[in-house]
Amino acid sequence: MGKGLKLKAQDNDDLTIISAYLQDAVTVVADFNYSPSERIFAVMLNRYLWEDHKASRDENGNKSCHRIRTGCHFENVTSVSSQNFQHKDKKHILELLAIESKLLGNKNIAIDLIFSGDEVIRLEAELIEASMQDIGEPYPAACHPKHDVLETLSD
Repeated sequence: MGKGLKLKAQDNDDLTIISAYLQDAVTVVADFNYSPSERIFAVMLNRYLWEDHKASRDENGNKSCHRIRTGCHFENVTSVSSQNFQHKDKKHILELLAIESKLLGNKNIAIDLIFSGDEVIRLEAELIEASMQDIGEPYPAACHPKHDVLETLSD
């Protein structure tokens, strides 16, 4: 299927692009790692290939859906906190909805990883320095993510 994505973010606009590509990516708690000494927060996700959504067909000509393993990491992270996050269950599945950032009063930046179910992981960083990279080959997904608001608008 070709080369996977490799993106970097150094400002909010860049982070918005990464957020769009990672929308509806799924992961489990066990795939998160924060190294305070290295100031790096990393997560492995199974990213839905939105960019391939309309073009991809199976051998019978039917629309097919794919995901790909994707690594995402943030540098210069000074702290990590969470809201409604079930961190004790390492197999707990999370669906990423968006990544947002905002300037804090102490001049640091809050980077929020927002998941379905009102779960949020907040990274506090000195600046935005993030990257994502697809790893391996795409694999078939059972179905594409559905959002009720989009289904309503397309009627």
